[in-house]
Formats: sequence, structure tokens, C-alpha cells
Amino acid sequence: MTALVTDANRSYELGDINQLPIKGGSVIYEGAAVGSNSSGYAKSIVSGDKFVGFADEHIDNSSGSDGEKTIRLRKKGSILLEISGITLADINKSVYATDDNTFTLSDSSSVYIGQISRIDSSGLALVEFDVAALPPVAA
Repeated sequence: MTALVTDANRSYELGDINQLPIKGGSVIYEGAAVGSNSSGYAKSIVSGDKFVGFADEHIDNSSGSDGEKTIRLRKKGSILLEISGITLADINKSVYATDDNTFTLSDSSSVYIGQISRIDSSGLALVEFDVAALPPVAA
């Protein structure tokens, strides 16, 4: 590729939405924490995955093959999550997912997703997340 010598009409996407192909045999529920492993396909998050966002819709690819369907994801924002045992002292602490709906302050067998910015009520925290700001996962 060479440097431009004329205008380049490029396509841009605005906002904090992404769309990824889903792993075959997967069901992803709206609101789920979504991960991706080395295959690159989106699926319900598990230890060892890279966090790719929160599902903005419910997609059932349980009888489909890898990439047959895609899912719309929120890749940046704030989300209210239930985190057992949190207190006001936990503001600014890191939040991890152990599955698509279980969130903890422990990094043991879990995936980093963001940071607490506010405690709303007993067990609910506002978590700031930004997929683009996450460190790359080793191959």
C-alpha cells in the first residue's frame, strides 16, 4: 500500500457497537458478557477468553456452524452488574467475569472486564468497560 495522493472515501462506524461472528453450537443471551478465544468467534465468556463486550441481543446459533450467525455487542460503556459482597470501599476496583452472568472482584479463573465507578445499591455496581483499552491476549 502506498501513501495517498488523492482523497480516500472511507467507511466509518460511529458509536460503541461491534458485530462478531458466533461460535457454532452457541447461544448468547442479551446482556451476557461475551468472550472470544483464539478462534475469534464470539461465545459466552469463560476463563481464558478475551472479553469482547456485552450482548445487545439474544442470538441462538445452537444448531449452526462457526460464523453462521453474528451478534451485536456493546464494546464500551457503563453497565449495572450484581457483584456479591461489594461495598463503597470497592469503588475503582477491577471487575472480572467467571461466566456470562457471574461477576467478581477476584482475578482467579476469571476474565477482566472493567472497573467499578459507582455502587448503586446492595450488590449492584456501575462498571465502566472499554474493550479497546484492554491489553492484548497472548497468542
